Amino acid sequence: MDTNYDCCVEPHALLDALDRRAPSMPLLALGQTVFWDEPMKAVLLTALRERTPPRPVYFGIHDTDYFARLTLRTLPSSWCVAEGFALVPHNDGTTRALWSAAGEISQLFGSECIPTRAKFHSAGAQLERVAQHHPEGRTRFIDQITEAWGWRGLVSLEEHPRPVCEVSLSAVRPALHALLEWGMHATCQRLADPHLRQQACERYEGLLRRIDQIADALPEGNLADLYRYLYRDMLVGLVGEVPEFVGFTRTTELLQFNADTASKLRFRLVDAFLNPATRALCERAYNSAVEGTEVYTLDEFGEGALPFDLLVPQRGRGTLLLTDRYLTVMTPEPIILRLPKPVHDVQSLAEVVERHLGRHCALVGKAITLVTMLAHEFVFVFSERGSPYTQRTHAMNRALIESGIDLPISPIVRVRYPTWDALYEAKSFLIELPEHLAEAFGTPTLDSQQLARSWRSVVQAQADLLQRLASLQSPRDLMRFFTEQGESHWQSLLDEYEALHEALRAVGQHAVALRCQAHQLHAQRRALIQQMLQEPKRAREIQTQIQTLKHAIRRLNQERVQLGRTDEVRALRQRAQAIELEAERERIQKVRHALLTAEGLMQTQARPSAWWFLLIGLDWFSACAQRTQLAVEEIAGTI
Repeated sequence: MDTNYDCCVEPHALLDALDRRAPSMPLLALGQTVFWDEPMKAVLLTALRERTPPRPVYFGIHDTDYFARLTLRTLPSSWCVAEGFALVPHNDGTTRALWSAAGEISQLFGSECIPTRAKFHSAGAQLERVAQHHPEGRTRFIDQITEAWGWRGLVSLEEHPRPVCEVSLSAVRPALHALLEWGMHATCQRLADPHLRQQACERYEGLLRRIDQIADALPEGNLADLYRYLYRDMLVGLVGEVPEFVGFTRTTELLQFNADTASKLRFRLVDAFLNPATRALCERAYNSAVEGTEVYTLDEFGEGALPFDLLVPQRGRGTLLLTDRYLTVMTPEPIILRLPKPVHDVQSLAEVVERHLGRHCALVGKAITLVTMLAHEFVFVFSERGSPYTQRTHAMNRALIESGIDLPISPIVRVRYPTWDALYEAKSFLIELPEHLAEAFGTPTLDSQQLARSWRSVVQAQADLLQRLASLQSPRDLMRFFTEQGESHWQSLLDEYEALHEALRAVGQHAVALRCQAHQLHAQRRALIQQMLQEPKRAREIQTQIQTLKHAIRRLNQERVQLGRTDEVRALRQRAQAIELEAERERIQKVRHALLTAEGLMQTQARPSAWWFLLIGLDWFSACAQRTQLAVEEIAGTI
């Protein structure tokens, strides 16, 4: 993705620069779940410990975000793992619109890296042709071939999606067990050494017991409560303790909106969108920033729309629409409040919200505005590939500042992890590779240090393979390429394919000969017709000859047509088409494996799941922490 930073440096150098740029500003690591990469930001704690005084850092749960979203009328029974919840794969077919963040997990090497239909097309694969001939049907084939490997997401089966803060812990607990069983147990099985595998399984089972312990202690708790406790446990597991400068929070706390909190700097952007003197400027800046993306412009939400949602306890979350006469919250059942007077500032808005909806609502910026809101008071910490909307946020902020709106906001800190590189400096262990990596590395089992040495060259080789596959236009080219790759059975298939086409060519040549004979007879017939006109006395004689030619032409045409309809010729064509489909299926499988390897390893290098290190070995985490680099990304003004 495009970035607003040029280079990464070691943590101490960046923190020195940050002391000059945003002195004493707390760091904020915000995410929906503890089972992905957010706890990895513990790599910063060693450097922060050595600073006097240490800069505060908060690990937060984005519990005002939705638990999941999936719009399907029916789900396969195999996906349903607990009452009210399903464990769902992500693909470019049935679950293309899936969004799951608070309940997602990736096995070792797994990620939400989808080999989309567009990527197959770019690699020259005829996906639709093969899909039409798949024995289980087109839909099933597309789902299978485009599925992200090693990833699953929990979804709620309720009609309306709930925010994380309202997902009952007791209700989601069985589904969470199934999620961890699917991801963590499979990861343990990737460890070839029985002793190491047993240790990993014991750690995983200990985590399940800890979840049960927390859930038993919080009978009325929600999923965010569980994650907040697990955050502490994970940091202790990774770095040995929770330093005193570390805090834990959630967006229902950070963005609680009432008359007492409205004056906080985090709501300053909201005030700019409410002020009649700046509202039009803000709307233009926002709409311009999201233009050309899947994000709605404000007019698409309705009259008076603001780029903020209000989370109303037990009533849902919805976009705010504000006109001079009404405040509307587009919750599942819209809330419409008549205003006694226009609301033109954030304090007035907070008073209206508190008076009608209580003190515990949360005002949440949409994807483009949330970072700007909290960047007034915090320095966000994102992974190198985290939060893809920041480029749009920067565009909006730049437009606002150029319009004269004061936005004293902090930059973002980006974290670059050396996930797979760091394995070289950790204690080695043998890994049972998934199928796509086994093909790419040329072995089903690989030493972790060898993986560290070779993964980048393997990624490049798979990227090159995709380009080569895209250049192969004919079935013959494909089969020759497969033969060159050492897959000897393709030579016999190519020989058979050539023989089939030679036989079909002979049939075609015979058909051409018959057509030529028919054309010659047509020419004779036309000449006889001309002769009959010139010699009417011979009309009867010539007519007889014309009829004879006509029958002969008809017989030749019928013979030519029947040539291509015989059982023998039909069998030749069917076998040739079967070989073509087999070659195309092979290309599709190679494209899938290459995409999963080239993109998947890069994705997991940048955003590893923190629990991988807890299960497999802390020396790997320590090596990763020592080689982690940071960068500052500006999201305000010009670079």
